[in-house]
Amino acid sequence: MAVEYMNHNYYDQVNTQQQVATKTVIKTHVVSLSKLEKLVYLSLVTLIAFVSIYMLSLKYDAYQTNSNIADIEQNIVHQKSVNGELNSEVMKQSSYERVYSKAKSFGLSLNNDNVKVVQKNVTN
Repeated sequence: MAVEYMNHNYYDQVNTQQQVATKTVIKTHVVSLSKLEKLVYLSLVTLIAFVSIYMLSLKYDAYQTNSNIADIEQNIVHQKSVNGELNSEVMKQSSYERVYSKAKSFGLSLNNDNVKVVQKNVTN
């Protein structure tokens, strides 16, 4: 059987369908880096890493210093309270009544002709 008549419109439709079915592939080209560029990028990454580590160590040192300052201030406050208690104890122990009672306990008597008044110049 031979084809006696060929429809030209059908042939055009087949060719257009074949053209539509083909895909266009876009080739991507990966840019390669030269050795100098690799060296520059590597040195930048290394520099950023070292700067970050240095900044973190500075932050840690500042934190340690602040905690030491807080401890020392707490010790100062405690020592001031101890000093205040000791000063009040000194005032209590050096009072006239206590000295007089101790003198009486040792068998001493008060003779007004032999008493001298001594005062401390204390500024509080």
